[in-house]
Amino acid sequence: MKKVIRLTESDLSRLVKRVLNESHEEGSDRYMFFSNLEQMKRQCEILLEKDRGMIEEILDNGHDWAQDHIAESKNNMDQVFDFMMNHIEGDGEQHMDNNSFDDVIGEGSEITEKKKKNTPTNPQLWQQCLSWARSRYKVCPSAYCNGAAAKRYKSKGGKWTKK
Repeated sequence: MKKVIRLTESDLSRLVKRVLNESHEEGSDRYMFFSNLEQMKRQCEILLEKDRGMIEEILDNGHDWAQDHIAESKNNMDQVFDFMMNHIEGDGEQHMDNNSFDDVIGEGSEITEKKKKNTPTNPQLWQQCLSWARSRYKVCPSAYCNGAAAKRYKSKGGKWTKK
């Protein structure tokens, strides 16, 4: 049985203010940074606990945009993670003023995997799959077109290597 709690608008407003004040009182002006990280962690754990086949079926039924969003989120998270780890494990004197990310990290950085690109092990098959996808999508190049080509390439046994 669910318990119903009725709140007035002023009760709700006070509750929200109290939560926000408690977050600020924890001594950090960056509470949203950590709150967002915790929320991302919770959501990832929930999705990873779900049936993988069911999620693949949803993605296969025209919702492959979700895969694109996850890929972009991963790229963003990689950049933040790499910067933070280099700053924490480095000399601690790196700052993000008006410098770009590449200027701060530098050329001799440990982040070499970011500079490598995935290349198909079978370029001829990849070109065939890319042509097939271009014939099916109006906008090329696009995430949908490239995703469809990559999916077809993989289904035909294509593999990738970093170069």
